[in-house]
Amino acid sequence: MKTDRTLVLMADDAEARFLLNDGPGTGLKEHACLMADQFPDLQIDYQDRAGRHTGAGSPRHGIDPRETLEQQRRERFARHVVEALAQEWGQVRAGRLVVAAAPKMLGILRKQLSGAPAAALAGDIAKDLMKIPAIDLPKHFEGLVKL
Repeated sequence: MKTDRTLVLMADDAEARFLLNDGPGTGLKEHACLMADQFPDLQIDYQDRAGRHTGAGSPRHGIDPRETLEQQRRERFARHVVEALAQEWGQVRAGRLVVAAAPKMLGILRKQLSGAPAAALAGDIAKDLMKIPAIDLPKHFEGLVKL
């Protein structure tokens, strides 16, 4: 039997929230929250040292020049969010998933989603809703969540 329960994931670069909807007329209930600062691998320190130099040619840098520290941090946090989603998905036994995230974060989450949550993805919203008060959230999910 397929359930009407929907797990909603909202995320930006620093925070992720999981909300539950148990079907029509039940609204959205806060289920769990993640903060980027709770993960040590996201605490990137800047260094004042010069880049590494091999003696011949141009200096080598310790950072991949194609990605900024902000992009690296976003990718790492998205990985933690997807891991937490897999755990939450197993616990809440939802039949549907809806994701709302800042556009850059949403792109990364889409790439990293896999397994049962990816198969249950009912829709997504490319908008940062993290600062929206809980009482105003339902109107942003009309058509995606059976509120």
